[in-house]
Amino acid sequence: MFERRTVFVVGAGGSRELGLPMGAELAADIAKRVKFTFPDGYNPEGGDKNIYWAVQSVLERNGQRDPNPLFHAGQAISRAMSQAISIDNFLHTHAHDKNIALMGKLGIAAAILDAERRSRIFFHKQEDGRDQIDFAHVPDSWHLVFVKMLLEQSIRKDISAVFDNVSIITFNYDRCIEKYIIGSLQNYLGLNTMEAEMLMSKLEIVHPYGQVGQLGTSSERGVAFGERLDVLDLPSVAAQIRTFTEGVENENLLLRMRRLLAEAEVVVYLGFSFGDMNMELMSLEQAGERVVYGTSLGVSRANQRVIEQDILASMGPDQSVVTALNLEPMTCLDFLNAYWKPIIRGV
Repeated sequence: MFERRTVFVVGAGGSRELGLPMGAELAADIAKRVKFTFPDGYNPEGGDKNIYWAVQSVLERNGQRDPNPLFHAGQAISRAMSQAISIDNFLHTHAHDKNIALMGKLGIAAAILDAERRSRIFFHKQEDGRDQIDFAHVPDSWHLVFVKMLLEQSIRKDISAVFDNVSIITFNYDRCIEKYIIGSLQNYLGLNTMEAEMLMSKLEIVHPYGQVGQLGTSSERGVAFGERLDVLDLPSVAAQIRTFTEGVENENLLLRMRRLLAEAEVVVYLGFSFGDMNMELMSLEQAGERVVYGTSLGVSRANQRVIEQDILASMGPDQSVVTALNLEPMTCLDFLNAYWKPIIRGV
């Protein structure tokens, strides 16, 4: 368990260890999914057929008939993805264009749900009928170390306090964190589904850019991990994804995220790219003393120096509140293994 208030900030590298795509890979996938051509002027070639029919359902629902503006928007997205820092940056650049926003979100939703389904934690049906992660198949992800940190010295009868002092801000659209932790609670503690979900509800997780639906629970229908959605459901899931502009305009979201960061005594960045947009979302006006840890795998020394300055600037005008800043060129897994004790104790 964590001794001081700790916030984990997770980026695409955090899901990579479970087999999900990084920014450039996701952008390339989306580029293929939203690019439709019509050689005979009528029948589509290329693209994701679920997205094609989702577009038709959106038009029908809105009383519209002409799909060409949306398909042209898809082609524009496809042409630009090789130049984009990420799909998030591109959608921010074109925030004024509702057609690009819709096609981009449909592409994200379809790509992420497929990526969840291909991930290393997609459930496997057990003999007793339960859907359960094969934890022996994923021994090398930071999620495992995180759960060990949570459960270290925990006693089964006092497990209600397991999420005290820890929260997560994830810039990923997927639900890998939620899926892994719920499965771990069931597997390690012997909890049933409802008990694990109730305990999991105590962990505050913020998705600044939204997610591909809330995971279903034993009492409420949601979007299952890696679910193959009906084309009528894909637009509703896409609507839960936010652009940077929509995130800035969501006052409740900003207040919630910045409250977690302002109250934190330990901040840990995992697989995070430190992009300007994301750092802006997390900028604070004031913060208390804290120590900061993070991964910087693949980052040059010159860029790391700038990133360190950006981290300090994001913590408010008094940069002395950051009493220690440790960025290491490690994977998320190796980093948590190496910094387990300092993070737990906040030193």
